[in-house]
Amino acid sequence: MRIAALVAALVLASAASAQQTPAQQGEPKKNEQSEAKKKPPEALAAPAVAPDRTTETFGDWSIVCAAERSCEVDTSIVLRGQSAPFARIAIARPAKNKPTQLVVLVPVNVTTTSPVKISADAGKDELDLPFRSCAPGGCVAQTEVTKEQLRALGTTQGRLALVEASGKSASVEFSLRGLDQALEAYFRRQEK
Repeated sequence: MRIAALVAALVLASAASAQQTPAQQGEPKKNEQSEAKKKPPEALAAPAVAPDRTTETFGDWSIVCAAERSCEVDTSIVLRGQSAPFARIAIARPAKNKPTQLVVLVPVNVTTTSPVKISADAGKDELDLPFRSCAPGGCVAQTEVTKEQLRALGTTQGRLALVEASGKSASVEFSLRGLDQALEAYFRRQEK
């Protein structure tokens, strides 16, 4: 059940960030600029994160918790020149005695018969993630992984590969900086 909630959160977050325009991402519109000048500096501060949602950052990865025990390790892959994420990667374990899940959200223009592939260190350790579902916000690929498989990804650069709907193979690199620390903190938190 928690994995379904994770998938839904990934799809909704991706759809929301993809729909934001530069004005929604922090650039005030012209009519908001004059209003902003009238407000005291305290009123211009960024909105507070909901008290039941926390984020702890480790390099390019984060532990995001929606509640005390509902957490995931995640990162977004943003292509050069873009502001919205191209893909999102999340790692979650529903409970201490349950298998860890690696979940990837990618755009809908993919061939779902070919799995998403995640690799590191020139492809020597490759994980296949079969597609589970697609929604307007993206397609979800998911697989069970062990701690050893996650550690084998390394600490520098990963690669996400997929097949576009046109049949063309595509891949994008992403940072693994901070993944090992985030996973260590995540699993330690679950052992409590």
